[in-house]
Amino acid sequence: MGRKRSRKQSPLFYINQPNIDLPQPDMQKNFSFNNREEMSENLQVQNSKTNEVDYEANGNSEEEVIHETESPDPPRKRNFNEYTLEEKVKHLKLVPASVAKVKYEFITIERSYTGYFMEMKGEVLFIHSISPRKKSVSIFKEDLVDIKRVGL
Repeated sequence: MGRKRSRKQSPLFYINQPNIDLPQPDMQKNFSFNNREEMSENLQVQNSKTNEVDYEANGNSEEEVIHETESPDPPRKRNFNEYTLEEKVKHLKLVPASVAKVKYEFITIERSYTGYFMEMKGEVLFIHSISPRKKSVSIFKEDLVDIKRVGL
């Protein structure tokens, strides 16, 4: 076998590159933690402090002050089955095509179709029906009674 030549050569082309210091990362200064239990405890402590001040200042009974300062719980995320028919159709339109296709059961006045939602043009929904037969079906929005999520 042949020998490898290990002769050092000087560079043929030299580019002047300045030495630049690496940027220093900023460390996190603030921390926020969203825990409903702790938040509710903190709110109760704050409310009790404000209740005492309000009670002394206004001369109201404690029950009245507590009812005034209570805040309603934030709205929770609803399940697809809890949506109204309009909200279900709107949801189907807004789901991007990159998301996995989900099977739905489209219940109309005459019959029901199980399949995938394809698109909506005007007041017509186009679906790819799996049952009763594999075919494309168009359903008028007025004919829909309900839409149920079947699964993936």
